[in-house]
Amino acid sequence: MNGHSRQTNTETMIQLLQSWTASGWLRMLDLSFARFLLSLEAQPPALLPLAAALLAHLEGEGHTCLDIARFHREPARYLSGPPDMLSAIQEQIQHWPRLQQWVDQLSPCRVVEQIDQQHRSTPEDGSETPLVLDQGCLYLRRYWRDAQDIARSLTERVKHSIADTVPAETLHPLLSLLFPNDAATPRESVPWQKIACALAMRGRFSIITGGPGTGKTYTAARLMALLMAQAREPLRIVLAAPTGKAAVRINESLHSAMAQLPPLGHLNAAEMSAAFARLGPARTLHSLLGARPGTRRLRHDRQHPLDLDVLIVDEASMIHQEMMAALLRALPEHAQLILLGDQDQLASVEAGAVLADLCSDAGAYDRSTCDWLQATCDCPLEAHHSHINPLSTGVVRLQRSHRFNASIGALADAVQKGETPSAMEILQQEDVLDWYNAPEIRQILELVDSPAGYHPLWEEIRSGAGKKSEEHTLWVQRVLRKYAVFRLLCALRNGPWGVTGINQAVEDYLQETGILNTQGLWYVGRPVLMTRNDPQLGLSNGDIGITLPDPEGKWRVYFPAGDAAPRAILPSRLKYCESAWAMTVHKSQGSEFQHTALILPPQDSPVTSRELLYTAITRAREKFSLFAPAASLEQAIARRTQRMSGLIAALQKPTKYGN
Repeated sequence: MNGHSRQTNTETMIQLLQSWTASGWLRMLDLSFARFLLSLEAQPPALLPLAAALLAHLEGEGHTCLDIARFHREPARYLSGPPDMLSAIQEQIQHWPRLQQWVDQLSPCRVVEQIDQQHRSTPEDGSETPLVLDQGCLYLRRYWRDAQDIARSLTERVKHSIADTVPAETLHPLLSLLFPNDAATPRESVPWQKIACALAMRGRFSIITGGPGTGKTYTAARLMALLMAQAREPLRIVLAAPTGKAAVRINESLHSAMAQLPPLGHLNAAEMSAAFARLGPARTLHSLLGARPGTRRLRHDRQHPLDLDVLIVDEASMIHQEMMAALLRALPEHAQLILLGDQDQLASVEAGAVLADLCSDAGAYDRSTCDWLQATCDCPLEAHHSHINPLSTGVVRLQRSHRFNASIGALADAVQKGETPSAMEILQQEDVLDWYNAPEIRQILELVDSPAGYHPLWEEIRSGAGKKSEEHTLWVQRVLRKYAVFRLLCALRNGPWGVTGINQAVEDYLQETGILNTQGLWYVGRPVLMTRNDPQLGLSNGDIGITLPDPEGKWRVYFPAGDAAPRAILPSRLKYCESAWAMTVHKSQGSEFQHTALILPPQDSPVTSRELLYTAITRAREKFSLFAPAASLEQAIARRTQRMSGLIAALQKPTKYGN
């Protein structure tokens, strides 16, 4: 193809991208990125701007690469936007070139580095290209490097850990002491909690996954006791979580579970208690790594590793790929990493689906692993003879929930398995489940102003005028506890059925009924959600406080502080917050409520998915309400979130390239 033809085809492609941008499907950022890469090429192929814009668009949707063949086969699975526009785009995609033509056009580009099994092509000047083409997948370089670093680090951790394993004959009696009830477990029931501890003692990397109430924290506490009992010197154990709210919860849950542990090995009850007392409070991952505001730079990395022996991270489904790569770079070689999380929950807000990728072969163990479990746990498991990811030897999925109301658990299970008829039948038959299948805003407000909603909270707020000192502190604590009982969750952020619309509807209702005076931005009773970290105030993204009068009648926003008195902060000091009568399902991760109500929009939205529905249901302990037409529910259950990621490919065949 001559230069003039190339230019003509490129201009035609840019015009197509401009039309997609004008329609709102592509962002201006996507178009600008395509133009930037074009400016670096003397004779750019027509597919370059298309590939660049698609890649940028998909990154914004949470994908870390463009799997060209996969995208061409099922474009509807990865595109988002109005149905009429998407159908037109899909029609165009059917006529796009096949994989080899993409490779042939993109691989000679100066802005693309091609990597395959035989060789690695590099620019002549030795510089790094912005794009990487690896086994039919196109990446932004930083996402490709992150995937390689994660694969390399975890593979090395698994490879070199078996030699350090505690002998099976030493572990067996300790595990029997920690899990005495497993001896009475029915023969067909597998003691997964015990297995999780045994496998974690075999390596430097392990994952304990499972839904709420399956005992992840219970198991982690016993694993910590095992590690302490086998350590020659006191271990530096650090707890962490992606958000401040999740960090508080893992603190509370682990310390509660630790209090129930028996003496173990050489550790008597007093020594065990002292060992646990040395544990510092859980930290956010950003704080642990030393994130610097306004930059991607971190205080801890390969050159400045973390000072710890064991790192336990809760709510691992919220960890995005860039954060996982940074965490592994900062982890000392000898350290043990233990991830806790639910692989079926929503993936991270930012790009990647790390926990789901790492758990893709959960429960598949090779012969040597099964022999180890027989020796340590008296547990006969069938070995998998097909090729499995070596990381799976450290992954355990806990399967029995001990926390949910049975109906909520059954609904969550049906949704997770994609069994729509079963889910609808459960919703219609069970008393603890309310389904409003022709929802109106009026119905939402009726629920909100009922004993099952916020009415007890509003009554408590109205009773607090004039309370003094200790009585005032107890009142604030009661208000915070009652607020934590019920929560409205939305799939969408904007619109009448989203967080902004529902929050406004609740505030209007409070004003119209005279329950609370909600005029102005700030008012007594206003719950606020932090939308960004505020290190100066010691508040994290996701923290929630409630606006109440102090003993002198001045307004303060009170935030929970565990067993201590709630923290009081002037409203004027809170720059990054919003009303929180309703919140997105994403923001609810890491929390649980006695009663949760989920609002799905009447119109189909790419945001509503099986994972979102499952996550919302599993926030409820005792009661779940759903505001959704049957069609919206069906569409949500049918839509699985599948992010294109090169992590699984990198784990299956870690590359020797890159740093």
